[in-house]
Amino acid sequence: MIRGGNRLERKTGRRLAILLMAGLTALDGLPHANHLMTTASQAFLIKRRQWLQLSTGALAALLAGRAGAEEMTGKWEDASIAKYTQKLFNWLQENFKQRAAILTKETGTEFKLDYAYMGPTEDRARLRVFEKYAGGRLLGVASEKHVESCLAEFERIRQALAAAEAAAAVSWKSDVDVIAVKEGRIYDSLVTAGRLAVVLDNSPSMKPYLEALRKEISRNFPLAYFVEVNGCDFDSPARSPWFFCAPARGVNPFTPERHIPKIPMLAQQPHCAFNLWTLDAPGALGCMVDLMQADAIYWFCDFDDRTEDGVIREFARKAMARKVKLYVHTLNKRIPPLFATLAEKSGGRVVKKRI
Repeated sequence: MIRGGNRLERKTGRRLAILLMAGLTALDGLPHANHLMTTASQAFLIKRRQWLQLSTGALAALLAGRAGAEEMTGKWEDASIAKYTQKLFNWLQENFKQRAAILTKETGTEFKLDYAYMGPTEDRARLRVFEKYAGGRLLGVASEKHVESCLAEFERIRQALAAAEAAAAVSWKSDVDVIAVKEGRIYDSLVTAGRLAVVLDNSPSMKPYLEALRKEISRNFPLAYFVEVNGCDFDSPARSPWFFCAPARGVNPFTPERHIPKIPMLAQQPHCAFNLWTLDAPGALGCMVDLMQADAIYWFCDFDDRTEDGVIREFARKAMARKVKLYVHTLNKRIPPLFATLAEKSGGRVVKKRI
């Protein structure tokens, strides 16, 4: 069974998994008695040791095989499967609409989204299928057939978009010479950025604070780019950075790494795929560095999820290579030492502040 369900179910499953692993993973990432170090020289050594950890190469393939096994938790029922499949459909339709508009604007030639099965129709039988599916009343084989038809159509249109974008990428030219850098305050922190990207943890514990935080950041950084992630798990490699991507000033919008590489078909459980995309904190932060080309990232999260040092090191390598400042804001939780070190060394800072 693929990962899903609510956050409490996931955390319960995690704790059980740790117990069953006989403590092998329980020690992973612990601060190793940093709290016992009290003298100034010892504190210096700790920070230096953490920075050296960030500078080393990532663990073998960043533990690439781990995610597949540990994401197999949670419970899916017919209603939740239909809900997340429809979320996927809605996201694809909006994503394709935006890409078609950019192609039309940049090339001067209209790109039409040639929907057939999902296009306008007077076929009453087909309309009833869509109505029943939207209402959760299309079940069994009929539901699977409908989903398969939609996914196949999305893949056909995705391929057409990708082909047109590949041609447009070659001739695209930036009309932006220099990105102006500005200083502004976000609460008590002085932030310097030309392209500020904001990653928000929208898990239940943090969601009540997001509206106020958006207003605070937009006050001095009206062009900041915001994305939301369901949680802040940082224990497996980025799986879907393109999911968090959008057009950015002076960046070629047509390169393939910015877009979904393939539509998940029924056998790949598309509802699970979409759910996993929304949980991909490493993908979101990686996107801000590699695809959005941000020079500063403001990450608001509760650090109530798992982290893996190898995955943090891989992100740190990218951020430092691109000279991206990391500001990490949490309400009251202890920030993992490697993230705290990265924030300091990158020119950003750690923020502990209630909103």
